[in-house]
Amino acid sequence: MIHNVPIKSLPQDWLWCETWCSMETKSTAKTIDLCNNPMTKEPKLTSAVRIIDEWVDYDNEIKRLQKETMTETSLPTSPSSTHTPSHQEL
Repeated sequence: MIHNVPIKSLPQDWLWCETWCSMETKSTAKTIDLCNNPMTKEPKLTSAVRIIDEWVDYDNEIKRLQKETMTETSLPTSPSSTHTPSHQEL
């Protein structure tokens, strides 16, 4: 397959990773890879908070939406919506 379809490398700004990219190029990054750094063994969520400025805001928004959704789905339903028609034997 590799001989039929040429493989091209993307420019660095399409996949920025702290392990092999400089902090100067982070501002132009189109995607950020939260790759594992074998030297630090830092958990990905910890590095996400440190590397991505908006991470905490996004995370809080998602938690708020999850809580809101859980509250909406746990509300009791009205008796009319749970009413099942009676069944009569012939």
